[in-house]
Amino acid sequence: MPLINIKYFASLREKAGLEMERMEVNVRTYGELYQLLDSRYQFGLPSEMIQVAVNDEFSSMQETILPEAKIVFIPPVAGG
Repeated sequence: MPLINIKYFASLREKAGLEMERMEVNVRTYGELYQLLDSRYQFGLPSEMIQVAVNDEFSSMQETILPEAKIVFIPPVAGG
């Protein structure tokens, strides 16, 4: 099971009640990881609306999780 670092932004941070966490996971892709976290924290946003960045580069939800990855899930944000 890979050990990873997850950082949350905006509404995801509010729902999780955390800015970041480190965890071991038993899922294969970033999409599966998002689904796991969504079930835990009730994010309420479908994965199609979320972008993922891995080690400071945008990635795909279908990519395989890298051990020790720095993962950021980015929800849609509005601003002015």
